[in-house]
Amino acid sequence: MFQSSKGLPHLLAPKAYYSPTIFEFEQENLLRSAWHCVGTSVDLKDSGDFLTTTIAGEEVQVRNFDGKLKALSNVCAHRHCLMTDAVAGNSPTMRCQYHGWEYGQDGYTRKIPCAKDFAPIDRSELRLPEYRVEKAGQLVFVCLDPNAQGLVDFLGPIFDLVSQRFGVEWKLFYKGQVQYAANWKVAIENSLEAYHVESIHPNTFRAAPGEQRTDHQLNEFHTAFYTDMPFAAHHRIDRLFQTSEAWIVRRLGKTPQARYQQHHVFPNLLFSFTDAISLVHSVHPLSATESRSLMFQFGVFPSAASFWQRWIATGLGSLERRILKGIMQEDIRLYPKIQRGLMASSHRGALARSEERIHAFQAYLAKAMRDRTNRNIDGLNRVEIETR
Repeated sequence: MFQSSKGLPHLLAPKAYYSPTIFEFEQENLLRSAWHCVGTSVDLKDSGDFLTTTIAGEEVQVRNFDGKLKALSNVCAHRHCLMTDAVAGNSPTMRCQYHGWEYGQDGYTRKIPCAKDFAPIDRSELRLPEYRVEKAGQLVFVCLDPNAQGLVDFLGPIFDLVSQRFGVEWKLFYKGQVQYAANWKVAIENSLEAYHVESIHPNTFRAAPGEQRTDHQLNEFHTAFYTDMPFAAHHRIDRLFQTSEAWIVRRLGKTPQARYQQHHVFPNLLFSFTDAISLVHSVHPLSATESRSLMFQFGVFPSAASFWQRWIATGLGSLERRILKGIMQEDIRLYPKIQRGLMASSHRGALARSEERIHAFQAYLAKAMRDRTNRNIDGLNRVEIETR
């Protein structure tokens, strides 16, 4: 059931989706203190493995230094070039692609070509900024703020669920990264409602579960959606998929719950689960009108399974990967069109009862803006004005 008894106000004005002032506020006050999913243990299993990403305007490299994960700035202290522009890879040293400066896991320089030409040199001033790294299961998270809460508290009531559903009994079947011309909130809000399903996903979900089969949970920093499987009970293909998934889960020695759940951890983390699928969708804002989505899909893969059980699990994981990619493509193609509409709109917007999770998210954002403005922080009066 929905918790709201009537339609809800759209709390953010269209300008909140393209204003540089608001985007800077969000980066500094919300995104820097958040934990961002950047990759998996699979990406960083060997010494020298690395991945790169952009978090709240910071270029970050996460690297395996002889078995220890460290997150450091991906910008060389010499002449500000990116150490590497590769999304992921392996190299024996953390070395700048421009002049060959090398750094150790503590962020200090290890090798500077023609070092005598820089004398006298203060290595502490050239030390790379270091960021926090923590894991939940096989997922790797980074936080820029040294004083923010840890990952356990950030994920709160779903930390154990995330750790288990991305743990050793699950295998990575898909990782994807896509960039699009839309504000980061566009992608988040699209994921928080099923109202668009009939229009955008006619060949997959076809229709939303409906209020009687929906359970919404709304909290200050987290919302959740639950429904019984199949997602669209009247859709033949969805029923067939759910039946097949349940059959395979039983063959893998598990008990199917036939339940779908999706969690939004504010501000930009989304988790989805079925009996055989664990999906994380991490939205990384790049500018006021450009974002990047990182997605990692795991499938159930019992460590004690037989050859045939693993073969079945692999087949299911491959099928689910194809379905996920199709659904995401249907959504993502719409994001730039939503963005263009926001930048031209003269309307405030409206939310249905079924879109109450969006309202909860917007309330969180609006409260953060009000709280900061009320403390008389320089420049934030403009933020408050632009959200009215």
